[in-house]
Amino acid sequence: MPKHKHSLLDNLRQIIFGVEDGAIGNLGVVVGMAQAAAPNSYIVLAGIATMFAQMISMSAGTYLSVKSESEYLSSRKKSRLPSHKHPINAALIMGISVIIGAAIPLSAFLIWESTAGIIPAISVTLIGLFVLGAYKGTSVKKSPLKSGIEMALIGGLAAFAGFLIGNLFTL
Repeated sequence: MPKHKHSLLDNLRQIIFGVEDGAIGNLGVVVGMAQAAAPNSYIVLAGIATMFAQMISMSAGTYLSVKSESEYLSSRKKSRLPSHKHPINAALIMGISVIIGAAIPLSAFLIWESTAGIIPAISVTLIGLFVLGAYKGTSVKKSPLKSGIEMALIGGLAAFAGFLIGNLFTL
């Protein structure tokens, strides 16, 4: 059987899910810390800790879910998962994607201090999500502009919801 070379597009689900979740989750943490006027070193530390916690959690969840799907298909004597959907491969792609996404909002606090980093963090995250959506649109032969706006809008709404909830519980 000839070996088929797989592209990143074979893992589009993990890439989109990981980058979006990493970006929005970490945006909430670093902006929340900045809103509380935490020192920049605390913001960066919280962002790094969140990035790795998200990466471990999402990778483990991906591994277990893909493995479960594979086991289910095997038990039903259905076709096996494609080789690019091997649990370890899927978990690695998810982990790398989460790290990339989580680094986006965190990067603003490597340049700006505390509250001065809030607007840049939100801006760079929304731009990053737009670029990811545009890439997805191009990859699936849909409008890059529409896909980019969709990704930025949904990510922005999720971030805004987190912001509102965070404001309900300010100390």
